[in-house]
Amino acid sequence: MLLQRNPPLDHCIPLNTPHSVIQSLPTWQDNVYRAIGRQTQNGFVEACYPRFVIHPFVRPLIKMTLEVLRASPEQTCLLFPSLRLAKAFRSFMYLQFPSAFSEHAEIHRVSETLNSPPGYEIFAVLFRIDQQRMAMKFWTFSGAGISTRLAENCTSRQNGNLELTLGLPTELDHEYSNFYNSHTALTSVSEAKAKIKKLYAGLDIDSGVNTIRGVEGVQSSDVFLYPTGMNAIWNVHQMLHDVCKPNGDTRTFMTAQVNVLYVDSYKFLDTTSPGYHFFTNETLDDLERLLSGDTNGCAVLGIFTDFPGNPHLKSADLPRLRKLADKHKVPIIIDETAGCHLNVSVLRYADIVIGSLTKVFSGFANVLGGALLLNPHSPFYTRFKAHLDITYEDDYFGADALVMELNSRGFKERLAKINSNAEILADWLHVRSKVGGMENAVIEEVFYPKYQCRENYERCMRIVSESTTSGDDSLDGKNQDQFTPGYSGIVALSFTSLEAAKTFYESIQCYKGTTLGTVVTLLSPFIAIAFPPEKMDWVREHGMSEALVRFSVGVEDISRILNSVEAALFAAERC
Repeated sequence: MLLQRNPPLDHCIPLNTPHSVIQSLPTWQDNVYRAIGRQTQNGFVEACYPRFVIHPFVRPLIKMTLEVLRASPEQTCLLFPSLRLAKAFRSFMYLQFPSAFSEHAEIHRVSETLNSPPGYEIFAVLFRIDQQRMAMKFWTFSGAGISTRLAENCTSRQNGNLELTLGLPTELDHEYSNFYNSHTALTSVSEAKAKIKKLYAGLDIDSGVNTIRGVEGVQSSDVFLYPTGMNAIWNVHQMLHDVCKPNGDTRTFMTAQVNVLYVDSYKFLDTTSPGYHFFTNETLDDLERLLSGDTNGCAVLGIFTDFPGNPHLKSADLPRLRKLADKHKVPIIIDETAGCHLNVSVLRYADIVIGSLTKVFSGFANVLGGALLLNPHSPFYTRFKAHLDITYEDDYFGADALVMELNSRGFKERLAKINSNAEILADWLHVRSKVGGMENAVIEEVFYPKYQCRENYERCMRIVSESTTSGDDSLDGKNQDQFTPGYSGIVALSFTSLEAAKTFYESIQCYKGTTLGTVVTLLSPFIAIAFPPEKMDWVREHGMSEALVRFSVGVEDISRILNSVEAALFAAERC
Protein backbone atom coordinates (compact mmCIF):
# COMPACT_ATOMS: atom_id res chain seq x y z
CA MET A 1 0.00 0.00 0.00
CA LEU A 2 1.11 3.55 -0.77
CA LEU A 3 0.26 6.82 0.93
CA GLN A 4 -2.61 8.52 -0.85
CA ARG A 5 -3.54 12.16 -1.27
CA ASN A 6 -6.29 13.30 1.04
CA PRO A 7 -9.78 13.59 -0.52
CA PRO A 8 -11.89 16.77 -0.30
CA LEU A 9 -13.65 17.87 2.88
CA ASP A 10 -16.30 15.50 4.26
CA HIS A 11 -15.59 12.76 1.73
CA CYS A 12 -14.93 9.29 3.11
CA ILE A 13 -11.48 7.78 3.60
CA PRO A 14 -10.63 5.91 1.47
CA LEU A 15 -12.92 7.15 -1.28
CA ASN A 16 -15.98 5.05 -2.11
CA THR A 17 -15.91 3.13 1.19
CA PRO A 18 -19.48 2.46 2.38
CA HIS A 19 -19.86 2.97 6.14
CA SER A 20 -16.42 4.55 6.47
CA VAL A 21 -16.13 6.18 9.89
CA ILE A 22 -13.34 8.47 8.65
CA GLN A 23 -14.45 11.90 7.49
CA SER A 24 -11.83 13.81 5.52
CA LEU A 25 -10.77 17.01 7.31
CA PRO A 26 -8.04 18.56 5.12
CA THR A 27 -7.35 21.75 7.09
CA TRP A 28 -6.77 22.55 10.74
CA GLN A 29 -9.78 24.87 10.72
CA ASP A 30 -12.01 22.05 9.45
CA ASN A 31 -11.24 20.22 12.68
CA VAL A 32 -11.93 23.30 14.82
CA TYR A 33 -15.32 23.72 13.13
CA ARG A 34 -16.22 20.10 13.94
CA ALA A 35 -15.23 20.64 17.57
CA ILE A 36 -17.77 23.47 17.86
CA GLY A 37 -20.41 21.60 15.85
CA ARG A 38 -20.30 23.67 12.69
CA GLN A 39 -20.98 21.72 9.50
CA THR A 40 -20.29 22.60 5.88
CA GLN A 41 -22.51 25.23 4.31
CA ASN A 42 -23.92 22.93 1.64
CA GLY A 43 -24.68 20.22 4.20
CA PHE A 44 -22.71 17.58 2.27
CA VAL A 45 -21.39 14.78 4.47
CA GLU A 46 -20.41 11.56 2.75
CA ALA A 47 -18.84 9.97 5.83
CA CYS A 48 -18.80 10.54 9.57
CA TYR A 49 -18.27 8.75 12.83
CA PRO A 50 -21.88 7.62 13.35
CA ARG A 51 -21.91 8.48 17.06
CA PHE A 52 -21.16 12.14 16.41
CA VAL A 53 -23.84 13.11 13.90
CA ILE A 54 -26.90 11.60 12.24
CA HIS A 55 -25.43 9.42 9.50
CA PRO A 56 -26.67 9.84 5.89
CA PHE A 57 -28.08 6.26 6.01
CA VAL A 58 -30.12 7.09 9.13
CA ARG A 59 -31.60 10.42 8.00
CA PRO A 60 -34.20 8.98 5.59
CA LEU A 61 -35.50 6.67 8.31
CA ILE A 62 -35.94 9.57 10.71
CA LYS A 63 -37.79 11.51 8.02
CA MET A 64 -40.07 8.55 7.32
CA THR A 65 -40.72 8.02 11.02
CA LEU A 66 -41.72 11.66 11.52
CA GLU A 67 -44.13 11.43 8.60
CA VAL A 68 -45.75 8.21 9.79
CA LEU A 69 -46.08 9.47 13.37
CA ARG A 70 -47.46 12.76 12.06
CA ALA A 71 -44.98 14.71 14.11
CA SER A 72 -45.34 18.47 14.26
CA PRO A 73 -42.84 20.73 12.45
CA GLU A 74 -41.29 21.48 15.87
CA GLN A 75 -40.49 17.81 16.50
CA THR A 76 -37.82 15.35 15.49
CA CYS A 77 -36.78 11.92 16.79
CA LEU A 78 -33.95 9.49 17.37
CA LEU A 79 -34.02 5.77 16.62
CA PHE A 80 -32.80 2.96 18.90
CA PRO A 81 -32.37 -0.80 18.43
CA SER A 82 -34.09 -1.81 21.68
CA LEU A 83 -36.84 -0.70 24.02
CA ARG A 84 -34.36 -0.58 26.90
CA LEU A 85 -32.17 1.96 25.10
CA ALA A 86 -35.18 4.03 24.06
CA LYS A 87 -36.29 4.14 27.70
CA ALA A 88 -32.80 5.17 28.79
CA PHE A 89 -32.91 8.03 26.28
CA ARG A 90 -36.34 9.08 27.52
CA SER A 91 -35.09 9.14 31.12
CA PHE A 92 -32.04 11.16 30.09
CA MET A 93 -34.17 13.74 28.28
CA TYR A 94 -36.55 14.04 31.23
CA LEU A 95 -33.63 14.74 33.57
CA GLN A 96 -32.39 17.47 31.23
CA PHE A 97 -35.80 19.02 30.52
CA PRO A 98 -38.13 18.13 33.44
CA SER A 99 -40.56 20.91 32.55
CA ALA A 100 -40.53 20.34 28.79
CA PHE A 101 -40.21 16.57 28.37
CA SER A 102 -42.54 13.99 29.86
CA GLU A 103 -41.10 11.15 31.87
CA HIS A 104 -43.90 9.12 30.32
CA ALA A 105 -43.26 10.25 26.75
CA GLU A 106 -44.48 7.62 24.33
CA ILE A 107 -41.94 5.27 22.77
CA HIS A 108 -42.99 4.21 19.29
CA ARG A 109 -42.16 0.81 17.87
CA VAL A 110 -41.44 1.50 14.19
CA SER A 111 -39.85 -1.77 13.10
CA GLU A 112 -42.58 -2.62 10.60
CA THR A 113 -42.88 0.97 9.41
CA LEU A 114 -39.18 1.06 8.56
CA ASN A 115 -39.16 -2.54 7.26
CA SER A 116 -36.40 -3.73 9.56
CA PRO A 117 -34.96 -7.22 8.97
CA PRO A 118 -36.63 -10.12 10.84
CA GLY A 119 -35.53 -10.32 14.45
CA TYR A 120 -34.48 -6.67 14.71
CA GLU A 121 -36.55 -3.98 16.39
CA ILE A 122 -36.42 -0.20 16.03
CA PHE A 123 -37.94 2.27 18.50
CA ALA A 124 -38.44 6.01 18.08
CA VAL A 125 -38.63 8.75 20.71
CA LEU A 126 -39.98 12.17 19.70
CA PHE A 127 -38.65 15.40 21.15
CA ARG A 128 -38.58 19.09 20.30
CA ILE A 129 -36.09 20.29 17.74
CA ASP A 130 -34.76 22.89 20.17
CA GLN A 131 -33.71 19.96 22.41
CA GLN A 132 -31.65 18.38 19.62
CA ARG A 133 -28.25 19.45 20.93
CA MET A 134 -28.81 17.73 24.26
CA ALA A 135 -30.40 14.69 22.61
CA MET A 136 -27.28 14.25 20.50
CA LYS A 137 -25.17 14.09 23.65
CA PHE A 138 -26.97 10.89 24.60
CA TRP A 139 -26.59 9.57 21.04
CA THR A 140 -22.86 10.34 21.13
CA PHE A 141 -21.88 9.35 24.64
CA SER A 142 -24.05 6.24 25.02
CA GLY A 143 -23.23 4.94 21.54
CA ALA A 144 -26.74 3.48 21.56
CA GLY A 145 -28.26 4.69 18.29
CA ILE A 146 -29.22 2.32 15.50
CA SER A 147 -26.46 0.93 13.30
CA THR A 148 -25.84 2.50 9.90
CA ARG A 149 -26.00 -1.01 8.42
CA LEU A 150 -29.38 -1.60 10.03
CA ALA A 151 -30.52 1.66 8.43
CA GLU A 152 -29.08 0.63 5.06
CA ASN A 153 -30.80 -2.74 5.24
CA CYS A 154 -34.14 -1.09 6.05
CA THR A 155 -33.80 1.06 2.94
CA SER A 156 -32.77 -1.94 0.82
CA ARG A 157 -35.77 -3.91 2.02
CA GLN A 158 -38.06 -1.02 1.19
CA ASN A 159 -36.62 -1.17 -2.34
CA GLY A 160 -37.36 -4.89 -2.61
CA ASN A 161 -33.97 -6.38 -1.67
CA LEU A 162 -34.64 -8.73 1.25
CA GLU A 163 -31.11 -10.18 1.44
CA LEU A 164 -28.89 -9.02 4.30
CA THR A 165 -26.64 -6.28 2.89
CA LEU A 166 -23.09 -6.03 4.26
CA GLY A 167 -22.22 -2.68 2.64
CA LEU A 168 -18.69 -3.53 1.50
CA PRO A 169 -16.69 -1.66 -1.17
CA THR A 170 -17.60 -2.76 -4.70
CA GLU A 171 -15.09 -0.91 -6.93
CA LEU A 172 -12.54 -3.26 -8.49
CA ASP A 173 -9.70 -0.81 -7.84
CA HIS A 174 -10.72 0.08 -4.31
CA GLU A 175 -7.89 0.31 -1.79
CA TYR A 176 -9.34 -2.65 0.13
CA SER A 177 -10.35 -4.74 -2.89
CA ASN A 178 -7.51 -7.25 -2.49
CA PHE A 179 -8.63 -8.11 1.02
CA TYR A 180 -12.33 -8.41 0.25
CA ASN A 181 -11.69 -10.35 -2.95
CA SER A 182 -9.69 -12.95 -1.05
CA HIS A 183 -11.93 -13.25 2.03
CA THR A 184 -15.60 -14.22 2.19
CA ALA A 185 -17.90 -13.28 5.04
CA LEU A 186 -19.58 -15.96 7.11
CA THR A 187 -23.30 -16.46 6.65
CA SER A 188 -24.06 -17.23 10.31
CA VAL A 189 -24.29 -14.21 12.61
CA SER A 190 -24.07 -16.38 15.73
CA GLU A 191 -20.90 -18.03 14.42
CA ALA A 192 -19.37 -14.65 13.62
CA LYS A 193 -20.10 -13.33 17.11
CA ALA A 194 -18.69 -16.49 18.68
CA LYS A 195 -15.44 -16.08 16.74
CA ILE A 196 -15.16 -12.40 17.68
CA LYS A 197 -15.61 -13.31 21.34
CA LYS A 198 -12.97 -16.03 21.18
CA LEU A 199 -10.49 -13.76 19.45
CA TYR A 200 -11.06 -10.95 21.95
CA ALA A 201 -10.88 -13.35 24.90
CA GLY A 202 -7.51 -14.57 23.60
CA LEU A 203 -8.74 -18.11 22.95
CA ASP A 204 -7.60 -20.45 20.24
CA ILE A 205 -10.44 -20.57 17.70
CA ASP A 206 -10.38 -24.37 17.44
CA SER A 207 -9.30 -25.65 20.87
CA GLY A 208 -10.60 -22.82 23.07
CA VAL A 209 -7.29 -22.73 24.97
CA ASN A 210 -6.33 -19.30 26.30
CA THR A 211 -3.03 -18.29 24.77
CA ILE A 212 -2.97 -14.50 24.98
CA ARG A 213 -4.60 -12.95 28.05
CA GLY A 214 -2.22 -14.38 30.66
CA VAL A 215 -5.10 -15.15 33.02
CA GLU A 216 -6.29 -18.70 33.56
CA GLY A 217 -9.93 -19.57 33.18
CA VAL A 218 -10.95 -16.86 30.71
CA GLN A 219 -13.85 -18.03 28.55
CA SER A 220 -15.66 -16.50 25.60
CA SER A 221 -18.70 -16.28 27.89
CA ASP A 222 -16.77 -13.60 29.80
CA VAL A 223 -16.88 -11.37 26.69
CA PHE A 224 -19.89 -9.15 26.00
CA LEU A 225 -20.25 -7.48 22.61
CA TYR A 226 -21.67 -3.98 22.11
CA PRO A 227 -22.55 -1.88 19.06
CA THR A 228 -19.73 0.59 19.85
CA GLY A 229 -16.81 0.90 22.23
CA MET A 230 -18.51 3.87 23.86
CA ASN A 231 -21.63 1.78 24.46
CA ALA A 232 -19.46 -0.70 26.36
CA ILE A 233 -18.12 2.16 28.53
CA TRP A 234 -21.65 3.48 29.09
CA ASN A 235 -22.86 0.03 30.16
CA VAL A 236 -19.94 -0.37 32.57
CA HIS A 237 -20.89 2.88 34.30
CA GLN A 238 -24.50 1.70 34.55
CA MET A 239 -23.32 -1.59 36.06
CA LEU A 240 -21.07 0.10 38.62
CA HIS A 241 -23.99 2.17 39.88
CA ASP A 242 -26.21 -0.91 40.07
CA VAL A 243 -23.68 -3.31 41.64
CA CYS A 244 -21.13 -1.27 43.60
CA LYS A 245 -23.19 1.54 45.10
CA PRO A 246 -24.55 0.44 48.51
CA ASN A 247 -28.27 0.92 49.05
CA GLY A 248 -29.04 3.89 51.25
CA ASP A 249 -25.52 5.31 51.04
CA THR A 250 -25.91 9.09 50.80
CA ARG A 251 -22.35 9.86 49.77
CA THR A 252 -21.59 11.29 46.34
CA PHE A 253 -20.24 8.48 44.20
CA MET A 254 -17.84 9.35 41.40
CA THR A 255 -15.23 7.54 39.37
CA ALA A 256 -11.47 8.06 39.61
CA GLN A 257 -9.63 8.66 36.33
CA VAL A 258 -5.89 7.96 36.15
CA ASN A 259 -4.14 9.88 33.37
CA VAL A 260 -6.02 11.39 30.44
CA LEU A 261 -8.70 9.04 29.11
CA TYR A 262 -10.48 8.96 25.78
CA VAL A 263 -12.03 12.41 25.50
CA ASP A 264 -15.66 11.25 25.20
CA SER A 265 -15.43 9.58 28.61
CA TYR A 266 -15.11 13.05 30.17
CA LYS A 267 -17.87 14.54 28.07
CA PHE A 268 -20.11 11.62 29.00
CA LEU A 269 -19.45 12.04 32.73
CA ASP A 270 -19.87 15.82 32.54
CA THR A 271 -23.31 15.25 31.02
CA THR A 272 -24.66 12.36 33.07
CA SER A 273 -22.84 12.09 36.41
CA PRO A 274 -21.92 14.22 39.42
CA GLY A 275 -18.35 14.32 38.12
CA TYR A 276 -15.07 12.49 38.42
CA HIS A 277 -11.75 12.64 40.26
CA PHE A 278 -8.69 13.14 38.07
CA PHE A 279 -5.27 11.76 38.95
CA THR A 280 -1.95 11.23 37.23
CA ASN A 281 0.98 8.89 37.79
CA GLU A 282 2.46 11.63 39.97
CA THR A 283 -0.63 12.10 42.18
CA LEU A 284 -1.49 8.51 43.11
CA ASP A 285 -0.86 9.41 46.77
CA ASP A 286 -3.88 11.71 46.47
CA LEU A 287 -5.90 8.81 45.05
CA GLU A 288 -4.87 6.68 48.02
CA ARG A 289 -6.07 9.37 50.43
CA LEU A 290 -9.38 9.57 48.55
CA LEU A 291 -9.82 5.80 48.74
CA SER A 292 -8.95 5.86 52.45
CA GLY A 293 -12.03 7.94 53.15
CA ASP A 294 -10.64 11.45 53.59
CA THR A 295 -13.14 12.65 50.98
CA ASN A 296 -15.68 15.04 52.55
CA GLY A 297 -18.58 12.73 51.79
CA CYS A 298 -17.33 11.43 48.42
CA ALA A 299 -16.76 7.81 47.42
CA VAL A 300 -15.23 6.03 44.43
CA LEU A 301 -17.26 3.64 42.30
CA GLY A 302 -14.34 2.51 40.18
CA ILE A 303 -10.87 3.39 38.91
CA PHE A 304 -10.62 3.98 35.16
CA THR A 305 -7.49 4.21 33.06
CA ASP A 306 -6.58 3.85 29.39
CA PHE A 307 -3.51 1.77 28.64
CA PRO A 308 -1.73 3.67 27.28
CA GLY A 309 -3.51 7.03 27.38
CA ASN A 310 -4.56 8.85 24.24
CA PRO A 311 -3.05 11.14 22.93
CA HIS A 312 -0.15 11.49 25.40
CA LEU A 313 0.56 7.71 25.43
CA LYS A 314 1.40 7.64 29.13
CA SER A 315 0.89 4.32 30.89
CA ALA A 316 -0.39 4.02 34.43
CA ASP A 317 1.38 2.10 37.18
CA LEU A 318 -1.03 -0.84 37.04
CA PRO A 319 0.55 -2.95 39.83
CA ARG A 320 0.19 -0.05 42.26
CA LEU A 321 -3.38 0.62 41.15
CA ARG A 322 -4.17 -3.05 41.64
CA LYS A 323 -2.86 -2.96 45.22
CA LEU A 324 -4.91 0.15 45.98
CA ALA A 325 -8.02 -1.39 44.45
CA ASP A 326 -7.64 -4.63 46.40
CA LYS A 327 -7.02 -2.78 49.66
CA HIS A 328 -10.06 -0.54 49.29
CA LYS A 329 -12.31 -3.00 47.42
CA VAL A 330 -12.79 -0.84 44.32
CA PRO A 331 -12.86 -2.27 40.77
CA ILE A 332 -10.37 -1.25 38.08
CA ILE A 333 -11.58 -0.76 34.52
CA ILE A 334 -8.89 -0.61 31.82
CA ASP A 335 -9.52 0.55 28.27
CA GLU A 336 -6.87 -1.25 26.21
CA THR A 337 -7.92 0.15 22.81
CA ALA A 338 -4.75 2.16 22.24
CA GLY A 339 -2.42 -0.65 23.28
CA CYS A 340 -4.35 -3.70 21.97
CA HIS A 341 -4.48 -7.05 23.72
CA LEU A 342 -1.92 -8.63 21.39
CA ASN A 343 0.63 -6.07 22.62
CA VAL A 344 -0.25 -5.60 26.28
CA SER A 345 -1.43 -8.01 28.95
CA VAL A 346 -3.55 -5.93 31.32
CA LEU A 347 -6.37 -8.28 32.29
CA ARG A 348 -4.39 -9.53 35.33
CA TYR A 349 -4.56 -5.99 36.76
CA ALA A 350 -8.18 -5.28 35.79
CA ASP A 351 -11.60 -6.31 36.96
CA ILE A 352 -12.99 -5.29 33.58
CA VAL A 353 -11.20 -4.70 30.30
CA ILE A 354 -12.86 -2.60 27.59
CA GLY A 355 -11.94 -2.27 23.94
CA SER A 356 -13.19 -0.55 20.82
CA LEU A 357 -13.28 -3.22 18.10
CA THR A 358 -13.73 -0.39 15.60
CA LYS A 359 -10.02 0.32 15.80
CA VAL A 360 -7.17 -2.11 15.04
CA PHE A 361 -9.34 -5.20 15.63
CA SER A 362 -11.27 -4.23 12.49
CA GLY A 363 -8.51 -2.29 10.78
CA PHE A 364 -10.65 -0.97 7.92
CA ALA A 365 -12.69 1.67 9.78
CA ASN A 366 -15.94 0.65 8.10
CA VAL A 367 -17.75 -1.02 10.99
CA LEU A 368 -18.33 -0.15 14.65
CA GLY A 369 -18.09 -2.51 17.60
CA GLY A 370 -17.09 -2.72 21.23
CA ALA A 371 -16.34 -5.39 23.80
CA LEU A 372 -16.18 -5.87 27.54
CA LEU A 373 -14.16 -8.68 29.15
CA LEU A 374 -14.53 -9.76 32.76
CA ASN A 375 -11.55 -11.09 34.72
CA PRO A 376 -12.69 -14.45 36.19
CA HIS A 377 -10.28 -13.95 39.13
CA SER A 378 -11.69 -10.54 40.07
CA PRO A 379 -13.35 -10.28 43.49
CA PHE A 380 -16.22 -8.57 41.64
CA TYR A 381 -16.53 -11.29 39.00
CA THR A 382 -19.49 -13.14 40.50
CA ARG A 383 -21.52 -9.97 40.97
CA PHE A 384 -20.62 -8.48 37.57
CA LYS A 385 -21.27 -11.74 35.73
CA ALA A 386 -24.62 -12.27 37.45
CA HIS A 387 -25.66 -8.71 36.66
CA LEU A 388 -24.70 -8.97 33.00
CA ASP A 389 -26.27 -12.40 32.59
CA ILE A 390 -29.57 -10.86 33.68
CA THR A 391 -29.43 -7.40 32.10
CA TYR A 392 -27.29 -7.79 28.96
CA GLU A 393 -29.04 -7.24 25.63
CA ASP A 394 -27.33 -8.16 22.40
CA ASP A 395 -27.92 -5.01 20.34
CA TYR A 396 -25.06 -5.73 17.93
CA PHE A 397 -26.58 -5.79 14.44
CA GLY A 398 -25.90 -8.99 12.52
CA ALA A 399 -24.41 -7.41 9.41
CA ASP A 400 -21.98 -5.44 11.57
CA ALA A 401 -20.89 -8.64 13.32
CA LEU A 402 -20.35 -10.39 9.97
CA VAL A 403 -18.19 -7.52 8.71
CA MET A 404 -16.29 -7.26 12.00
CA GLU A 405 -15.44 -10.97 11.93
CA LEU A 406 -14.43 -10.70 8.29
CA ASN A 407 -12.18 -7.70 8.99
CA SER A 408 -10.56 -9.39 11.99
CA ARG A 409 -8.85 -11.93 9.75
CA GLY A 410 -5.21 -10.98 9.39
CA PHE A 411 -5.50 -8.85 12.54
CA LYS A 412 -2.17 -10.14 13.84
CA GLU A 413 -0.24 -9.47 10.62
CA ARG A 414 -1.69 -5.95 10.32
CA LEU A 415 -0.75 -5.11 13.89
CA ALA A 416 2.77 -6.46 13.45
CA LYS A 417 3.32 -4.11 10.51
CA ILE A 418 1.69 -1.20 12.33
CA ASN A 419 3.91 -1.82 15.39
CA SER A 420 7.02 -1.83 13.23
CA ASN A 421 6.11 1.26 11.20
CA ALA A 422 5.09 3.25 14.28
CA GLU A 423 8.30 2.49 16.17
CA ILE A 424 10.44 3.49 13.20
CA LEU A 425 8.47 6.73 12.81
CA ALA A 426 8.58 7.51 16.54
CA ASP A 427 12.35 6.94 16.70
CA TRP A 428 12.87 9.10 13.61
CA LEU A 429 10.81 11.94 15.10
CA HIS A 430 12.26 11.65 18.61
CA VAL A 431 15.84 12.41 17.56
CA ARG A 432 14.50 15.47 15.72
CA SER A 433 12.73 16.84 18.81
CA LYS A 434 13.87 19.17 21.57
CA VAL A 435 13.28 16.52 24.20
CA GLY A 436 15.30 14.14 22.04
CA GLY A 437 18.28 16.49 22.06
CA MET A 438 17.95 18.71 18.96
CA GLU A 439 18.25 22.30 20.23
CA ASN A 440 16.65 24.18 17.34
CA ALA A 441 13.97 21.59 16.62
CA VAL A 442 10.46 22.63 15.66
CA ILE A 443 9.18 19.45 17.34
CA GLU A 444 8.91 19.88 21.10
CA GLU A 445 8.23 16.29 22.17
CA VAL A 446 7.21 12.87 20.83
CA PHE A 447 4.46 10.98 22.65
CA TYR A 448 4.82 7.22 22.28
CA PRO A 449 4.90 4.45 24.91
CA LYS A 450 8.61 3.93 24.29
CA TYR A 451 9.26 7.54 25.37
CA GLN A 452 6.46 8.08 27.89
CA CYS A 453 6.34 6.00 31.11
CA ARG A 454 8.23 3.26 29.30
CA GLU A 455 8.77 1.13 32.39
CA ASN A 456 5.05 1.07 33.16
CA TYR A 457 4.21 0.03 29.59
CA GLU A 458 6.92 -2.61 29.20
CA ARG A 459 6.00 -4.16 32.54
CA CYS A 460 2.66 -5.01 30.94
CA MET A 461 3.84 -6.03 27.49
CA ARG A 462 2.58 -9.49 26.63
CA ILE A 463 5.15 -12.24 27.13
CA VAL A 464 5.29 -14.67 24.23
CA SER A 465 6.69 -18.14 24.82
CA GLU A 466 8.67 -19.57 21.92
CA SER A 467 7.71 -23.10 22.91
CA THR A 468 3.96 -22.41 22.98
CA THR A 469 1.83 -23.14 19.95
CA SER A 470 -1.51 -21.45 19.75
CA GLY A 471 -3.08 -22.61 16.52
CA ASP A 472 -5.39 -20.58 14.37
CA ASP A 473 -6.23 -17.70 16.72
CA SER A 474 -6.19 -14.99 14.06
CA LEU A 475 -8.19 -17.06 11.59
CA ASP A 476 -5.30 -17.26 9.19
CA GLY A 477 -3.78 -20.61 10.14
CA LYS A 478 -0.53 -19.18 11.52
CA ASN A 479 1.05 -19.48 14.93
CA GLN A 480 0.16 -16.61 17.24
CA ASP A 481 3.61 -16.77 18.84
CA GLN A 482 5.22 -15.63 15.63
CA PHE A 483 3.89 -12.20 16.65
CA THR A 484 6.21 -9.93 18.63
CA PRO A 485 4.36 -7.49 20.92
CA GLY A 486 5.19 -3.84 20.39
CA TYR A 487 4.20 -0.30 21.31
CA SER A 488 1.14 -0.22 19.02
CA GLY A 489 0.38 2.35 16.35
CA ILE A 490 -0.23 5.80 17.86
CA VAL A 491 2.52 8.40 17.61
CA ALA A 492 1.79 11.97 18.69
CA LEU A 493 4.07 14.99 18.58
CA SER A 494 3.84 18.51 19.90
CA PHE A 495 5.35 21.49 18.09
CA THR A 496 7.07 24.56 19.47
CA SER A 497 4.32 26.76 18.01
CA LEU A 498 0.71 26.37 16.96
CA GLU A 499 1.55 27.82 13.55
CA ALA A 500 4.19 25.13 12.97
CA ALA A 501 1.69 22.42 13.93
CA LYS A 502 -0.89 23.82 11.51
CA THR A 503 1.66 24.05 8.70
CA PHE A 504 2.80 20.48 9.29
CA TYR A 505 -0.80 19.22 9.24
CA GLU A 506 -1.79 21.05 6.09
CA SER A 507 1.44 20.28 4.22
CA ILE A 508 1.65 16.54 4.69
CA GLN A 509 0.57 14.07 2.04
CA CYS A 510 -1.46 11.41 3.82
CA TYR A 511 -5.04 10.84 4.87
CA LYS A 512 -6.36 13.33 7.44
CA GLY A 513 -9.21 12.28 9.68
CA THR A 514 -10.08 10.88 13.09
CA THR A 515 -10.01 7.32 14.47
CA LEU A 516 -7.05 4.99 14.88
CA GLY A 517 -5.85 1.47 14.23
CA THR A 518 -6.56 1.49 10.50
CA VAL A 519 -4.48 -0.06 7.73
CA VAL A 520 -4.10 3.45 6.31
CA THR A 521 -2.03 6.13 8.01
CA LEU A 522 -4.14 8.94 9.46
CA LEU A 523 -3.12 12.31 10.86
CA SER A 524 -5.33 14.29 13.23
CA PRO A 525 -4.86 17.55 15.17
CA PHE A 526 -6.26 15.67 18.13
CA ILE A 527 -6.66 18.48 20.63
CA ALA A 528 -8.21 20.82 18.06
CA ILE A 529 -11.00 18.40 17.16
CA ALA A 530 -11.45 16.75 20.56
CA PHE A 531 -11.89 19.94 22.59
CA PRO A 532 -13.73 23.17 21.74
CA PRO A 533 -11.81 26.43 22.26
CA GLU A 534 -13.37 27.06 25.68
CA LYS A 535 -11.82 23.80 26.99
CA MET A 536 -8.23 24.73 26.10
CA ASP A 537 -7.47 25.83 29.67
CA TRP A 538 -8.51 22.35 30.86
CA VAL A 539 -6.27 20.85 28.17
CA ARG A 540 -3.24 22.83 29.33
CA GLU A 541 -3.93 22.06 33.00
CA HIS A 542 -3.78 18.36 32.15
CA GLY A 543 -0.43 18.55 30.40
CA MET A 544 -1.57 18.53 26.77
CA SER A 545 -0.46 20.96 24.09
CA GLU A 546 -2.83 22.59 21.61
CA ALA A 547 0.00 22.36 19.07
CA LEU A 548 -0.23 18.57 18.95
CA VAL A 549 -0.88 16.22 16.07
CA ARG A 550 -1.49 12.48 16.32
CA PHE A 551 -0.56 9.80 13.82
CA SER A 552 -2.41 6.53 13.60
CA VAL A 553 0.25 4.67 11.67
CA GLY A 554 -0.85 2.26 8.95
CA VAL A 555 0.74 -0.57 6.99
CA GLU A 556 2.06 1.42 4.05
CA ASP A 557 5.70 1.27 3.00
CA ILE A 558 7.60 2.96 5.83
CA SER A 559 9.93 4.83 3.47
CA ARG A 560 6.90 6.55 1.92
CA ILE A 561 5.62 7.51 5.36
CA LEU A 562 8.99 8.96 6.39
CA ASN A 563 9.38 10.86 3.12
CA SER A 564 5.96 12.44 3.53
CA VAL A 565 6.63 13.35 7.19
CA GLU A 566 10.04 14.80 6.32
CA ALA A 567 8.58 17.07 3.63
CA ALA A 568 5.87 18.35 6.00
CA LEU A 569 8.43 18.84 8.77
CA PHE A 570 10.56 20.92 6.41
CA ALA A 571 7.54 23.14 5.70
CA ALA A 572 6.91 23.50 9.45
CA GLU A 573 10.55 24.46 10.06
CA ARG A 574 10.37 27.14 7.36
CA CYS A 575 7.20 28.47 8.95
